Amino acid sequence: MAYTPSRKLGLTSRLLLLGLVPGIVLSLALGWLLDSSIQASLYGGLAQRLNERADRIQANMSLSPAGQWRYEPGRSSDEFSHIFSGWYWVLQTPDQQLVSRSLWDASLRNPSSTGDGMLLTNTDPRDRPLMGIERSIALDGIHTAKLYVYALEDEVHVDLSRVRRILWLALSALLLCMAVATFIQVRVGLQPLQLLRQRLTRLHATDSGTPQATHLGTGYGPDLDPLAVEVDALLERNARMVARGRAHAADLSHALKTPLARLNAEAGRAAQVPSHLVQEQVQSINGLLERHLSRTSAAGDQAPPLQKAVNLQSVATQLVQLMQHIHPERRLDWQVHIPHTLHWRGDRSDLEEMLGNLLDNASKWAKQQVCLEARLLPGSSPAARGQIAITITDDGPGIAEHQLSQAGQRGERFDQNTPGTGLGLSIVADIAHTWNGTLQLSASPLGGLQAQITLPA
Repeated sequence: MAYTPSRKLGLTSRLLLLGLVPGIVLSLALGWLLDSSIQASLYGGLAQRLNERADRIQANMSLSPAGQWRYEPGRSSDEFSHIFSGWYWVLQTPDQQLVSRSLWDASLRNPSSTGDGMLLTNTDPRDRPLMGIERSIALDGIHTAKLYVYALEDEVHVDLSRVRRILWLALSALLLCMAVATFIQVRVGLQPLQLLRQRLTRLHATDSGTPQATHLGTGYGPDLDPLAVEVDALLERNARMVARGRAHAADLSHALKTPLARLNAEAGRAAQVPSHLVQEQVQSINGLLERHLSRTSAAGDQAPPLQKAVNLQSVATQLVQLMQHIHPERRLDWQVHIPHTLHWRGDRSDLEEMLGNLLDNASKWAKQQVCLEARLLPGSSPAARGQIAITITDDGPGIAEHQLSQAGQRGERFDQNTPGTGLGLSIVADIAHTWNGTLQLSASPLGGLQAQITLPA
């Protein structure tokens, strides 16, 4: 299936946005606060300087004998002595107006108030913007006047522009560093996820025979390693299910060869095949189909974590009675040694399948005796979910030691004269493996074969 990129933002983009957008908003808010604070500070400093000049001007004011205001500057010149210096003052009374020498013969318009009400705005004779203050002064408690003191607005704007330039350059550098740091952090932080994605892609693209095609492995860090382990467990489970399905198909095809071959041989020998023979083989085929269909249905999913407890003694007793009914001519001595309190937490049909195959083999080969026992392995307890060992021994001819390793292979038979398909032991091994168990074959103390199934309790 072709990979179609999502229209939504990817994880990298979302992390970058979540990291950068708040940083940009906070930086802009901080820059605005700093800019406002610096601007207020600079205008406050200008107002303070204007008030200092106003104090000095007020100190040089006096009244003439005629009651008129007059300004008596000191001997040294100041900023108000230079024509159009940018520093001006104006004294107004109802019938008099005094101006600084810096205005020469010009005059100023009526001032306007700024938004904060702290400073006034105006323009000088050269149309340069001014900022000033207004103060009411009085001499001898009778004569009052309004004093206006102005300075060029550039006094503040030059410093404010310089500070703003430094401030926004610093904020821009901070944002750039933040963006680079966030990008590196996201790239480094998502590197294990990228590695996991690459291995998943390689897992999908490579052949199933390569090691990468079955496991993701670990090495992604403490956060992603549990996920990789779970994915590996799922892949392994699916691989076992596929392998088991293929094995069931192979088992069924192999099992069908015997009845089909017999029907084919009878059809080639005579024009008409006896009906009882056809019915016998059809029943055999039908039994094989039902048996494998039930196994396939049971293997559709691996053992669930919670299963009913199956009483081993009850299952074993029923199977032994069935074997005695199927092989009445053998007259075997069946020994069952299983505690009635011993239970296995699993699927009853799987247990019957495993024990049925082993007991059927034992009943075919035993001379006189078949022994079936089950026990908890030493050191185990039901509370700890230990191991249960189910052992079936017979006193038959057994299997040569060099043939034991081949006995569990599908279709492997060492005696062609005995009826069978050679699939029983392989079926038992497959089902035991599904339940994380094992099947071990060895020589029996009775002289025949011993088969032991070990399953989690």
